[in-house]
Amino acid sequence: MSASGLVQIDGLSPIKKEDRKTSKVMLLFPPEWVPTAPYLALPSLTSVLREAGHTVVQRDINIEMYDHFFTMEFLIWVKGRLGMQLKPLQDKEKAGTLTDREADQKAVLEQAYAVDVFDLAERAEDAKLIVRGERFYEAEKLEGALNCFREVMQYISAAYYPASLVFYPMESNLGYRPGVSKEVFACLDDEQVNVYRDICNQLVLPSVAKEKPDVVGVSIGTQMQLLAGLTFCKMIKETFPHIKVVVGGNVITRLQEELPHHERFFTEVFDAAILYEGEHALLWYIEALNGQRAMESVPNLMYRHADGVKQSKEVYTEKTAALPLPDFDGLPLDRYFVPELIIPYLATRGCYWGRCTFCDHGQGYFDQYRGMTAQHVIEQVTALRDKYNCRHFLFSDESYPPALFKKVSQLLVEQNTGIKWTTLIRFEETLQDQAIWDLAAKAGCCTLYYGMESANERVLNLMDKHAKKSVIQNNLHQAAKAGIWNHVMAFYGFPGETRDEALETRQFVIDNQPVIHSVELFYFVAYRHTPMVRNPEKFGITIHKQEEYDLPLDYYYTLNDPSTLSCLDAMQLCEEFYKNDFQPWAVRVNSREHVFLYISKFGTNQLPQIYAKQQVAVGAAEGVSGLVTWPVAQPDGHEGMARVTSHDAS
Repeated sequence: MSASGLVQIDGLSPIKKEDRKTSKVMLLFPPEWVPTAPYLALPSLTSVLREAGHTVVQRDINIEMYDHFFTMEFLIWVKGRLGMQLKPLQDKEKAGTLTDREADQKAVLEQAYAVDVFDLAERAEDAKLIVRGERFYEAEKLEGALNCFREVMQYISAAYYPASLVFYPMESNLGYRPGVSKEVFACLDDEQVNVYRDICNQLVLPSVAKEKPDVVGVSIGTQMQLLAGLTFCKMIKETFPHIKVVVGGNVITRLQEELPHHERFFTEVFDAAILYEGEHALLWYIEALNGQRAMESVPNLMYRHADGVKQSKEVYTEKTAALPLPDFDGLPLDRYFVPELIIPYLATRGCYWGRCTFCDHGQGYFDQYRGMTAQHVIEQVTALRDKYNCRHFLFSDESYPPALFKKVSQLLVEQNTGIKWTTLIRFEETLQDQAIWDLAAKAGCCTLYYGMESANERVLNLMDKHAKKSVIQNNLHQAAKAGIWNHVMAFYGFPGETRDEALETRQFVIDNQPVIHSVELFYFVAYRHTPMVRNPEKFGITIHKQEEYDLPLDYYYTLNDPSTLSCLDAMQLCEEFYKNDFQPWAVRVNSREHVFLYISKFGTNQLPQIYAKQQVAVGAAEGVSGLVTWPVAQPDGHEGMARVTSHDAS
């Protein structure tokens, strides 16, 4: 039993095959997420539901939305929306009643309306062909395609003024704060800025009407998906009140304490929420809807009841080795913005280290770490390779365990699996043999993402990360020498860190630039479910909870010791890094999957063509013969491209 009173159970008895009642289920994955690969949640849920005999229609609305945005049909529709908004503002200007805000909107609309929409749409359609074909590997053409997508998003944004819709995904802003319930509910009905209402009308509701599902499930994995996901839920409930709507995903789990206090969610937006892992919980919920088990017996469930919102006290954690192979059938695998399919795969759930005091990624799992054997991993990856004719895999684990890293590499080579892959990994003392990295590269490892966080050992110990600076340096040098692309993530401002210690991280990154091919440097954020926020006095911080933020995922904080680096100081240092130091790492491509495919294609981590400014790295690393690296990505925010890695199956 946990401190919260939840009890872990082994599961519910299965319904006999001959007694099963089947349902039709539609699963939706909402924007915004990267459009380069499917997300693992829906295929994981689908495999369990289909195995139990249910009919499943799974829809990745995220990739469908971007595919739809960059079409002649949609952009002409946007042109019409621009004109409809512009005419009344022009009339008000003639009447002398135009406000300052309306004048700003009118200027934006006029600029967009003057764009040659036919030319823009033709270029957008060609840009999609570039990212999906061989021209993808010509860096200048890829850069041009990505810039075209950005231009289109700016054009679309004008029609939803003052919303900002951008490409790279996960950076859009509708002007509503997802941590404030009052603003969330207001956004769901806002016809002006909420572009997801139109996406729902154009892509989701027609599909629901055609398929006639009994249940619709919406997976909301990140905070950036919250407004879109809840918009879809509310509009489906309003249009099809007889359909049961259920939500799940990491963000829903993180908000489990707040949701019961907002009964409007359960009366207006959805019928039930699944917490933690969802494969079997969703199956059992559907069986309860079919009258085959009691609703109150379903673990991981929060649902509307005549007496109010109820939550199960029982939690079920999946037995990873017993789960069926993720089922991607029905997803538009040829529409992602890559020339070659990349499939995500999860060998472990939770983090084997699980001690970092700043991290709350494990909040989506009730029972932290579980994993499969290396042989099972190889069998499943091989099966996915053969079924979907896919040679590229995103190992989506929170942090790949060293023992599994070594064993999987060995088996991939021994069995000549012939795949290419990327994953996240910790700096580890047990990985200081060059032969380990050489074997991983031979096994198809192309890129690795490391959460370094800091280069100062005292700060790393405060984080309970306990990595040694010499180990970090050795791992980077050895991986780079093997031909693996190293992406390093760090942040300024961990409570107790001094300015000098923060600058030590900066200097380490600069000094090791030849073996750090890409870097993301952020500032510390106090996520609410971390050990640090649960014990603020231990870390010398004061948490400030603001009443209006009633759906918080992080908190504003101040330091008890004013001599250490403040949040504002950390933000300033971060800004200075990107202004003064980042140039050697600025790339022209868009995401980690794009970098991954470039390395797979060209067989090297020396890719000067993908950098914005091609300049030779100074001070080539000792032991890395002739290595010239051309580091990576524009910062995507702390929950951005590399940070959001947990493909929670709920």
